[in-house]
Amino acid sequence: MVKRVKQSIGVVMFLIIGCQSLLLCLPDGNGEALLTLTTIGLTLILAGLLFLWFKYQELETRKPSKASQDAVEEAPNLSPVFRKVVENMPVMFDAVDENGVVLFWNKECERVTGYTSDEIVGNPNALELFYPDPVQRAKNVEEFLEFNGSYRDWEVDLLCKNGETRSLSWSNTSANAPIPGWFTWGIGVDVTQRKKAEQQLTELATRDELTGLINRRKILEILTSEMDRAARYNAPLTLCIVDIDHFKEVNDTHGHNAGDIVLKRLADTIREKVRITDSVGRYGGEEFCIILPHTTTSQSRCILERIRQTISSMTFTLDAGTEISLSISLGQAQYQPEIKEIRELINLADTALYRAKQSGRNRLCTSAPIL
Repeated sequence: MVKRVKQSIGVVMFLIIGCQSLLLCLPDGNGEALLTLTTIGLTLILAGLLFLWFKYQELETRKPSKASQDAVEEAPNLSPVFRKVVENMPVMFDAVDENGVVLFWNKECERVTGYTSDEIVGNPNALELFYPDPVQRAKNVEEFLEFNGSYRDWEVDLLCKNGETRSLSWSNTSANAPIPGWFTWGIGVDVTQRKKAEQQLTELATRDELTGLINRRKILEILTSEMDRAARYNAPLTLCIVDIDHFKEVNDTHGHNAGDIVLKRLADTIREKVRITDSVGRYGGEEFCIILPHTTTSQSRCILERIRQTISSMTFTLDAGTEISLSISLGQAQYQPEIKEIRELINLADTALYRAKQSGRNRLCTSAPIL
C-alpha cells in the first residue's frame, strides 16, 4: 500500500507539471480553461495522497516497539498455572515494558478501571486514558522511572473509563520481572474508600460539628504556621477574636437550641465575608478566631467592620418564630517580630477584645503595638 501511495504521488506530480507546461505553450483560448480545471483537480488529488502518507507516518510512529510486540505475543504462552493465578487474583496485576507500554492486564484491573485487556495491552497511548493531564502524566512517569522497577505503596490517582477518579496503591519489591520482555510488574490495590475514610476522619478531627468551621486545635495549628511564615518573610499578619455580645442571655431566655441557631448563622456570615486566603475557626463557646495573612490591622479593619455591621443589622429567626438581633465585639492584634509564641499574639487580641467589651460592645478595638 505504501509503495502504491508513493507511486501515485509521483504520477500526479508529473501530470500537474505536464498540465502547467501545456498551459504555457497553448495559444490564448485553446483549451486553457479545461487544463486549468484539470490542474486544480490533480492538485486536490495530490493533497489527499499527501494526507494519507503523513497519516501513515503518524501511525507508524505510534506502533509499539519490537520488544513490546514480542512480549505481548509471548503473553498467551505463559505458564497456564501462572496465568490462571495472576489473571484471577483479587488484586490488580499489570506488567509494562521499558517504554511504559502495558503487556499484561488482569481481570481486577479491568474491573477497577473499566478498561479491558484488549483496550490496554500493547496500546502505546494507554497512559493518556488514565492521566489525560500531560503535566500529571509526565510527573507519574518520572516517579515511576525513579523507582527503577522496585517500589512499594506508590499511590496514584487514575481516571477510569466511566469518568470516575480512583486512588490506587502499587507495589513491587523486586526489580527483576518474572517474564522475559517485561521491564517491571506491579500489584495494585484500590484504596479509594480508605482515602475517603481518612479524609472524613481528618474532617471530624479538625471541624467543629455545630458550625462546620475548623476547630480550636486546627485554628491554632494554622496560626502557628502563619506566624512562622510572617517571621520568615517579614510579612504582616493580623489575628482577630470575635465574641457575641450578651450570648448568655440568648441561651437563658430562648434555650440552647436557639443559641445553636445563632452560632451557625453567625459562623456562615463570617465565612462569607472573609477572603479566600483568611482562616476562620470556632475558638470556643461563642468566640471565633479570624486569621488574616499578609494583612496589617489597618487593612483588616475594613473587612472586620463589614462583618460587624452585617451582623448588627441581621435578624435571627428562632424555632418558635421569635426574631432577635445581636451584635459582636472584636479585638485584633498584628504580629510583630518580638512575638515568639502564639499565646502572646492571642493575649494581645484578647486584651483588645476586652477593651471593646468594656467600652460599650458592638465595636472593633486594635491592640497597641509592642514598644
